[in-house]
Amino acid sequence: MPLTSQSIRNVLEIKDLNIKFHEDSYLKTVDGCEALIIPAVLTYLPPRCINCGFDNLVKNGFNTNMIIVPSLVHRPTYLALKRQRFLCRECHTTFDAQTNYIWQNYQISQPVRQLILSETARNQSNKDIAQRYHVSDKTVQRIIDEEASQHQQYAKDQLPKHLAFDEFASVDKKMSFIWCDSDRHTIGEILAYRTSRYIKAYFCGFSLKARMNVETITLDLNAGYINLVTELFSNAKVVVDRFHIVQMANRSLNQIRIQVMKTLDKTDKKYKFMKHEWKQFLRPMGKLEKVLPQYHKSVDYYETDLNLVTEGLALNHNFETAYETYQDIMTALRTHNMALFDQTLRAYHQLDNPMDTTIKSFKKYRQQVLNAVESPYSNGYLGGTIGRIKKIKNAAFGFRNWLNYINRIKIQLQWLHPVRQTVRNIKVPRPI
Repeated sequence: MPLTSQSIRNVLEIKDLNIKFHEDSYLKTVDGCEALIIPAVLTYLPPRCINCGFDNLVKNGFNTNMIIVPSLVHRPTYLALKRQRFLCRECHTTFDAQTNYIWQNYQISQPVRQLILSETARNQSNKDIAQRYHVSDKTVQRIIDEEASQHQQYAKDQLPKHLAFDEFASVDKKMSFIWCDSDRHTIGEILAYRTSRYIKAYFCGFSLKARMNVETITLDLNAGYINLVTELFSNAKVVVDRFHIVQMANRSLNQIRIQVMKTLDKTDKKYKFMKHEWKQFLRPMGKLEKVLPQYHKSVDYYETDLNLVTEGLALNHNFETAYETYQDIMTALRTHNMALFDQTLRAYHQLDNPMDTTIKSFKKYRQQVLNAVESPYSNGYLGGTIGRIKKIKNAAFGFRNWLNYINRIKIQLQWLHPVRQTVRNIKVPRPI
């Protein structure tokens, strides 16, 4: 075989030896764009007719197809493939020579299709991918849909032992529901709506045995989800996501700080410290500098962090009490100390400030919150996944079609995404 012919095979990723090259390539304007044309011939004699099965075949001319193949430069490249045509003398039908380089009735080669599919696993729009490979954005979407048809939904006879629930804004600003496996960090399913009726209908599709095997479900303080869990998963413990516990406590303490700060004159150094160094009040007390004075730009003198925080707390007794409650909550979460968290809730008395609402919510869902203190599970992975979903939506300038949106999410985050199938407390050796 000539060296030039083998070189073309290597460049175009052609493995089929029935495709032969006898002419030089040339430049030609195709659809208003200068393109590189590579002539080729596909010919062989099939053993029998693909329609009737008899072997009474004769060659009957050629059909030429323009096939999109990988490009070395930005200029589009086409394979002008002359495909042998066959006539069956038994059933009097005709058919063209076939090759695994191109699917039946396709004008895109398999290497280009694989390149497009790999590009869809990255965060970029269909139009950008289509422009790069000289196809239409509808072709890119069709390839995504074909890949989606190869994947099955979660088996209805099994569920992971540990689940995580959350929601996000999807198409047309509607809220959609998502759940994942808390151990393996894989998406279970994304539902179009977050209503209890819709979620219940979905999970009722799983067998009772599968639902009874679920041990924990991590979610935020959503009363609708909590009530739904007790109805669908009789053996599962509800675990409130620790992030939401911390967020609620942080927000309450910040609101109290602002209320106290507004009672001061704006020229007061304590006001400036509480305004510009507000993060000091959210830090663990044990990490505040107690010995070495440091320069603080807000007050324009040297002082320890602890002394400045203490001066701010001394302005209001309820602020100081709320701060101590906040510190106890954070300590209990860091050390997984259920007794300390429970004691903090029981010892709390009404302060007539935003911390009352937070503690009231914790008391209302006391057992679910205490489960969060003890449990190693959280919605951290699911929150990160939702963040990536938002980036997918932003890169595509929004989606109008729900199915296209979900297929793109799954192709990036699940189907073509290399997932390390690691189970909690199992160490995977690092590659050498």
